[in-house]
Amino acid sequence: MATQRKQPVQTKQDHGSAKNEMAARLFLTGFVCLCIGLGIGYLVGKQSTAGSASVASMPFQGQTSLPSQGQPPMQNPAIAAQNEASLRSLLMANPKNLEALIQLGNLYYDQGQHLQAVEWYGKALEIDPRNPDVRTDRGTSYWNLSRPDEAIAEFQKSLQVNPGHTQTLYNMGLVYLQGKNNTAEAKKAWQKLLATNPNYPNRADIERQLASMTATPPVGGPVKGKP
Repeated sequence: MATQRKQPVQTKQDHGSAKNEMAARLFLTGFVCLCIGLGIGYLVGKQSTAGSASVASMPFQGQTSLPSQGQPPMQNPAIAAQNEASLRSLLMANPKNLEALIQLGNLYYDQGQHLQAVEWYGKALEIDPRNPDVRTDRGTSYWNLSRPDEAIAEFQKSLQVNPGHTQTLYNMGLVYLQGKNNTAEAKKAWQKLLATNPNYPNRADIERQLASMTATPPVGGPVKGKP
């Protein structure tokens, strides 16, 4: 008669080993899934960041606040054309849209199209004639067109509204010095700049220039203000 094979008896130790093996497998599976999830999240995050950077480069490039010296970089021509079309579309719907007028002036200024900048800043000033920032930028546009007298006239109007306007006083000093060779008026403008703006960031440079006003005029020219 055939002997019935007995099934091996599973001891408590064997059962515990099986549980440990199963736990190890589950842990390994979970770890692999976690790594895959993190990898996918990283890739998605990279794509989202790239997308955000791309979108961030698209809005209007007109600057609202510029350093006290230096010129803003020129826009990519394709982006500038898109921004110009968008702004002109806004102005077709509302010719008195002050922000769009200023931004269009900024766009032309940043592209080096100073005659157009003068025009659109002028339209903005028809609506808001007491805006010293726009007035200063219009004056600086005139300077870039080699029209120092008209630049100074705009700066004087700006100072009537805000006698201590930093950018106006700085630019006026440069135009008097470089455009009119008038060191007396340049000194006056810069001395007032330092008196009314004790924390002016480039104070040391202006003080050195005032101390040696007969030396070579500072490199560069008037720069764009806040709009």
